[in-house]
Amino acid sequence: MKVSKKRIVITSGEPASISSEITIKSLLSNKIEKNLEIIFVTDPVLIQNTAIKQHPFFKINILNENNRLQNYKHGLINILPIKLKKKSILGQLDEKNCPFVKDSILKSVNLVQNSLADAIVTNPINKYIMKKSGFKYPGHTEYLAKLSKVKTNPIMLLESKKLRVIPLTTHVAIKDVPKLIKKDFIISKLKIIYNELQNTFKIKKPKILVSGLNPHSGENGKIGLEEIRSITPAINCLNKQGYNVIGPKSADTLFLKKNLIKYDAIVCMFHDQALIGIKTLSFNDIVNITLGIDFIRTSPDHGTGIDIAGKGKANPNSLIKAINKAAELIP
Repeated sequence: MKVSKKRIVITSGEPASISSEITIKSLLSNKIEKNLEIIFVTDPVLIQNTAIKQHPFFKINILNENNRLQNYKHGLINILPIKLKKKSILGQLDEKNCPFVKDSILKSVNLVQNSLADAIVTNPINKYIMKKSGFKYPGHTEYLAKLSKVKTNPIMLLESKKLRVIPLTTHVAIKDVPKLIKKDFIISKLKIIYNELQNTFKIKKPKILVSGLNPHSGENGKIGLEEIRSITPAINCLNKQGYNVIGPKSADTLFLKKNLIKYDAIVCMFHDQALIGIKTLSFNDIVNITLGIDFIRTSPDHGTGIDIAGKGKANPNSLIKAINKAAELIP
C-alpha cells in the first residue's frame, strides 16, 4: 500500500536530549507544509512528559503497525510506539537507552522500504554514548548507508538558503584524512554528488567547487602533496568526462560571496573545513541531507543539546526546515 499523501517519519533521537521538544514544537507550528502526514517513532510516555509543560492541550494518536498505519489522524501528533529500555531523564545520557535510539532508526527505515512512508527525518543522536553502548558506526550517515539496499559511498550534504557544502570525509580524525584523500575516492564521491545534484536537486549542469586539503592548496607541493598527487588529477579526470568541477581552491577563500553565487555546491576535504563555513553563515538555517542511499533522509544540523534539554529553550527551526526539505525531495 502506497500512501496517497506525502508521509514523513521522524525518529526519536536521543531520549535525554532536545529531540522530543523540537519535534513537538515543529509539529505544533504553522511552518510545516500542509499536505503531509508525519509519524513520530518514539515512546509516547517520553513525548508526553517532555511536552506537557509547554503544550498541555496537545493530543496524540497511537498508530497501529498491524493495520499498516491506516488509523492516522490529522490534527493530532501521530506516534508509532516503541518502548524505552529505561526511564529517561532529560539532560542525563544513559547507554541503556541506546538500543531504543537504534530501534527508532531501523523502524523508520523499514517503513520507507515497505512503502508505508516516503522519507525519513532523523533527530540528533549522541555519538559518544552510542559508541559506548557498542554502536559500530561513526554516526547516522554511515548506519543509514548500511541499511540502504543500494550500496554506495554515503555523502553528507549540508544546505542552507545561501549554499550547499559537502565534506568528502566526515567523522574521522584529522590525522586520518590524508590517508583517505586518494584520486579514485575523490572521483567516486564527486560522481555521486554530481548525479544527485542533477537527479534529486534538478540542476541541469551542476557547477562544483572543490577545496584543497593543505593551506593555499599546497602551494605547488611546498606545503603538501595531496593536491598534486590526488585532488588535481581527480578533477582533471572528471572534467575530461564532461563534468564541471573547479579546483582545488584554497580553503580560506572558499566561502567568498562570489563563490556562493557561482557554484551549486562546494566540496571540502574534511568535516570542519565544510561545517565551519556554513554554520558561520547560516546557523539554524541548515539541513543535513544524505546522498548515495536509496531513500530520502534529512536532519537538523545540530547536536543533542543535552545542556538545555528540558528547559524549553530549544530552537526547532532546523528541524522544521529538515521536514519541509524532505517533503520537497519526495517525487
